[in-house]
Amino acid sequence: MTKNILIDKLPTKTWNFLKVNSAEIQWDSESAAKTEENIILKKDEKNEPVRLDNSGAEGYTEKVVNVTAEKAARGVIFEVCRGNAPMLSRVNIDLEEGAEVKLVMLLEPSENGLVRHEVRAECGVNSHIHIMTIMIGGGDIYSDDHVTLSGDGARFDADAAYLGKNSQTIDYNIVADHFGKKTESLITVNGALTDSAKKVFRGTIDFKKGSADSVGSENETVLMLGDDVVNKTVPLILCAEENVEGTHGATIGELDADTIFYFESRGIDRETAERIMAYAAVERLIHMAEDSEFAAEAEKTMGTKTDTEE
Repeated sequence: MTKNILIDKLPTKTWNFLKVNSAEIQWDSESAAKTEENIILKKDEKNEPVRLDNSGAEGYTEKVVNVTAEKAARGVIFEVCRGNAPMLSRVNIDLEEGAEVKLVMLLEPSENGLVRHEVRAECGVNSHIHIMTIMIGGGDIYSDDHVTLSGDGARFDADAAYLGKNSQTIDYNIVADHFGKKTESLITVNGALTDSAKKVFRGTIDFKKGSADSVGSENETVLMLGDDVVNKTVPLILCAEENVEGTHGATIGELDADTIFYFESRGIDRETAERIMAYAAVERLIHMAEDSEFAAEAEKTMGTKTDTEE
């Protein structure tokens, strides 16, 4: 007796995969809407804040932004990545001698969305880049920053804050390559995990041969507020030069009894205390951005209000 088995027709679509830090994510590059934008920040001009909005797209999107900061130029860039669909954003920044750029990013996918974000920066002599990243929302976030300190005296500051919830994945990778002499990097990451959220942070400071008298530091503070949360903190310092200084540290834990007592003595219950502490890192970066328009965008999901708003 022959048994007939009904087999569903397999989909004909061929999926691409994006390499994301140590993982791969399914990606439809063939049908993605692709755009590219070039921005020049000039010296001796009042460069108004550049605002990049990647919100509201229906399908897969890929956007590339190329930024050139000319010699001694100053500029601020605000970027918002928000939506229900997968999006890929790449920001390439070239800083010439003495240029200063602040890049402030809000990565906030909804539960059905996904954000894959890349920053690549090349820093010339005595230039300075400050990258601020806020990671909230409900969808998965993959962020990958790579800064090359090529010129002597170049500086790099990174401040990142995250709030992971539900079953969200936050995967944050950052690399500072020191090539020039007397270069500096400072990486500060703070965040909280609730429910069954998962987070990976990889921070690498790499002192290349020739980067004498350079300094690098990375620190992360993680607040774990759920029994099923998963946290991985992977700091790494590489050194091919003798006369350098590199440090790293991490503080990982729950709210301690003294903190809970402090809140309760002021009439604040544990649940409210946990919410206050969970949002504290994000609120800190919102204030540091010093921009009311960006603050309003960042707090649409959070449901809070900052002192910058009237």
